[in-house]
Amino acid sequence: MAENDEAREASYRAMLTQVTVDKLADMIIWLDEHGRYVFVNPATTRLLGYSAEELAGLHVWDIDPHFDEARWREHWAEVLARKSFRLETVNRSRDGVDIPIEVTVNLVEYEGRRFNCSIVRDITERKRFEAELRALNDRIYRLSVTDALTGLANRRHFDIQLDAESRRQRQWDRPLSLILADVDAFKAYNDAHGHVDGDLALQRVAAALQAAVAVPGATVARYGGEEFACILPGTPHAQALAVAEQARLAVAALGIAHTHSDVAAHVTASLGVLTVDGTQPHTPDALLRLADGALYRAKREGRNRVVGVSVSVGVKA
Repeated sequence: MAENDEAREASYRAMLTQVTVDKLADMIIWLDEHGRYVFVNPATTRLLGYSAEELAGLHVWDIDPHFDEARWREHWAEVLARKSFRLETVNRSRDGVDIPIEVTVNLVEYEGRRFNCSIVRDITERKRFEAELRALNDRIYRLSVTDALTGLANRRHFDIQLDAESRRQRQWDRPLSLILADVDAFKAYNDAHGHVDGDLALQRVAAALQAAVAVPGATVARYGGEEFACILPGTPHAQALAVAEQARLAVAALGIAHTHSDVAAHVTASLGVLTVDGTQPHTPDALLRLADGALYRAKREGRNRVVGVSVSVGVKA
C-alpha cells in the first residue's frame, strides 16, 4: 500500500512538473556538451517558430548569431567551471527576427551526462525601455549643456570643457587657444530693433561662428549675452589668429544692417585670442582673464578686429 502511495505521489509530482514546464512563459532549453538542442518547452517553439523536432537537429550557433562552434566550446568550459550564471545574448527566430534574451545557465548532471539547462527570457520590452531611457537621458543632458537661443554650448559646458582642456594642455604639453568674441555695439542694436530681432541676429552670428571655427575638438559656446567663446585644443597661436579672423569676416559677411553702430553699417564683432604653451599651470580663470584682456584691446583699438596674446613658459627641453 505504501509503495502504491509513493508511486502515485511520484507520478503526481512528475505531472505537476510537466504542466509547469509546459505553461511557463520563459523558455527552458537543454543543450548537450556539443551545443545540440536536447529538450525545449512549448514557450521555446512559440517564440522561435521552430518545432521541437526541428530544434533537435540544430546547434545553438544555428539560432544564436553571437555564437559559433569555437565560442560554444568556450561557453561550455565556463558552464563547467561556474555551474550557474547569467548572460544576455540574442536568438534569431525562424522568420529572421533577432530576439534579445536573458539566459540563466545551469549545469545539470543526469544519468552520467552533463547538460546546459537554461531558463531563457525574452527581454525585448526591457531593451526597448532601456533604449528609450538612454535617449531621454541623452536629451536631458544635451539640454543641460546647450544654449537654448543659439544651439551652441552654454556657459556651464564651456566651463567644464575649459577646465578639462587646461588640464590636458599641461599633461600633454600642447598648445591651447581661446577666442573670446563680442558683438560690437549690440545694446544699441537691441534698443533700435527690439529683442526679437536681437535674438535673431545672435542666432545668425552663432551659426557663422560655428561654421568658421573648423578645428577638430573645438568647443564654440555662448559665453553670455552677446559674447561668445571658443576653445581650440592643440591649436598654435598663428592658426588660432587665422580662425579668429575667419570668424570676424564671417560675422561681417552676414550683412546684418546696424545703422546705430559707430563701427560699421552692419553687425561686426571684436575678438581676443589667447594661446598658452608649455607646462606651467594656468587656471581656467587665469586663461579667461588673459583672453579677456586681448578682447578689451580689440575693443579699445577700434573694434571689428582681432587681437591676440601668446604665453609660452615652462616648456620642456
